[in-house]
Amino acid sequence: MKDFKPADKIQDLQYFGEFGGVNPSISDSSTYTFLSAKTMFDTFEGNMEGCYLYSRHSSPSNLYLDQALAAMEGTETANVSASGMGAITPTLLQLCGAGDHIVSSRTIYGGTYAFLKNFTPRFGIETSFVDITKLNVVEAAITSKTKVLYCETVSNPLLEVADISGLAKIAKKHNLKLVVDNTFSPLSVSPAKLGADIVIHSLTKYINGSSDTVGGVTCASKEFINSLKNVNSGASMLLGPTMDSL
Repeated sequence: MKDFKPADKIQDLQYFGEFGGVNPSISDSSTYTFLSAKTMFDTFEGNMEGCYLYSRHSSPSNLYLDQALAAMEGTETANVSASGMGAITPTLLQLCGAGDHIVSSRTIYGGTYAFLKNFTPRFGIETSFVDITKLNVVEAAITSKTKVLYCETVSNPLLEVADISGLAKIAKKHNLKLVVDNTFSPLSVSPAKLGADIVIHSLTKYINGSSDTVGGVTCASKEFINSLKNVNSGASMLLGPTMDSL
């Protein structure tokens, strides 16, 4: 996306339904066909745009939402999932492996806290929980094994506000990925524009707005989203269900 302009792109998003409807058609297929073996091979390798493998990987309906949410957050692309935790867990597992370390805000969504405190240590991933509002404390917690800084723009439910720009400078200085959960502040704050590498949402809350749908999204660079969805090594493809799989 050579001439990518986040501020303008969302205004240009307009999809029509299969029969000319003003809204895009909903795809409810779990699997998709291929007219040639080469097309199937290229799709598995991620080299065939407009072709789909399996709804757990992607679908036309998901792609529409991916592009709209990426435009909203000002990132190259996005990947929707079945829940907020379905976005958070594969993202962190894609970034970290055995022996790695995460520095996280101490005030985050309870499910995320439990995942980092109780579950990821099973895989040899340790987390230090800090006061994210004190940048000197954040930087002091970084070790040679740290791979990720994690926070929420406005924390759930304590409403602690993170200095995204300040955290981005620290992340860049130490060659870390800054992952920000922006669930509580869509449209009002754009973490990617402030220096965040990856932006996550639970779509269940403000973006949905009606408490009748569960969903999540990871907004990031095309390179990272492609790695997340890789059929051989992508945590989202192998571990985390997408929105269409439930």
